[in-house]
Amino acid sequence: MTKEELALEVVDRLKKEYPDVGCTLDYDQAWKLLVSVRLAAQCTDARVNVVVQDLYEKYPDVSALADADVEDIERIVRPCGLGKSKARDISACMKILRDAYGGRVPDDFNALLKLPGVGRKSANLIMGDVFGEPAIVTDTHCIRLVNRIGLVDGIKEPKKVEMALWKLIPPKEGSDFCHRLVFHGRDVCTARTKPRCGKCCLQDICPQNGV
Repeated sequence: MTKEELALEVVDRLKKEYPDVGCTLDYDQAWKLLVSVRLAAQCTDARVNVVVQDLYEKYPDVSALADADVEDIERIVRPCGLGKSKARDISACMKILRDAYGGRVPDDFNALLKLPGVGRKSANLIMGDVFGEPAIVTDTHCIRLVNRIGLVDGIKEPKKVEMALWKLIPPKEGSDFCHRLVFHGRDVCTARTKPRCGKCCLQDICPQNGV
């Protein structure tokens, strides 16, 4: 089986295993996803979803958050870790959205990359989840699983993994495929415990089966 054939088979099986997927960060506006994905660095989505409730209650829109004291943002988001740098990025990002984009999140990948604290993973998440554009989100689950499954060979650098997957995964499937890898990585092909290969829908096509 070629990598292209393997990729299509993995996409199909994960789609059947996890038919309804989406981002596990809670948001109802694009700017809130931008904030949450910055807070999610080295923090669980579950914790971010709790912390942002206080943040949005006090600062309910882009303008309010742009005007907020960075120290107050830091106080609220501190439970997510790296509070100082995350607060600084969020403040600067909201100011740019307010001043350059009328409070809206740009729907251009390269424009997103220019925002403070936004890297390729975050920009892809925004493009896929908010704007419905093709996206490959190379988080830790994605990188671990595509290496184990054999879609990439020993590549750990996020951008290189992303570029490799663009060649294998149909563009319209990319965003949901990456979300499904998150669910599969949490429930079955785990990082901190031995993978549960016996309950894996990819067991017969995965070279790491039982390893």
